[in-house]
Amino acid sequence: MMRLPASGGTPELVLEIKGDPSIDFNCPSNAASACLLSRWEQGQLTFYSLDPVQGQGKQVGATKMGHPSDLDWSVSADGSRIAITSSDQLSGQVRILDLADGTEHNLQLPHRWYIWSLSWANDGKALFAAAQSTEYMIVRIEMDGKTRVLLEKGREHWLSATSSSPDGRHLAFSQQTFQNNVWLLENF
Repeated sequence: MMRLPASGGTPELVLEIKGDPSIDFNCPSNAASACLLSRWEQGQLTFYSLDPVQGQGKQVGATKMGHPSDLDWSVSADGSRIAITSSDQLSGQVRILDLADGTEHNLQLPHRWYIWSLSWANDGKALFAAAQSTEYMIVRIEMDGKTRVLLEKGREHWLSATSSSPDGRHLAFSQQTFQNNVWLLENF
């Protein structure tokens, strides 16, 4: 991981880690809260504070799980909770880890929902995610486990990268469109 002054200049090394799908970082939307770094270590996904100058800091939380090959997580705006999803380790669930007391609970998702691109609503009362069942969708997941489909785009519009606006009135996301053509050639 490198850092570069906004005004330009020479990049500086912040952290060097061997590549692994469990290694990621995420920053809360509230600038007063610390960014976090995840690593899988000894049967658990461990979270550390991440300083832009010093690199990996102290451990702030952990959850037991096998080594994930497909992992997505997001830290809440105030930095107090982490939402975690993994199709191979938390199939059909989102795990909420409270960093203040170390408690965790799982939110059950509707049958056959596969989700990615988790992000928190700025008020911390819900999550937004890109999801797939029979179609690609953007969904809202309440902290009591209730879900609501906000947008369905069929099978040819892949959705990802959900992000709530600071005022909570807008939701940004990315969309990729796929088109396929079939040609039949005879007597060639």
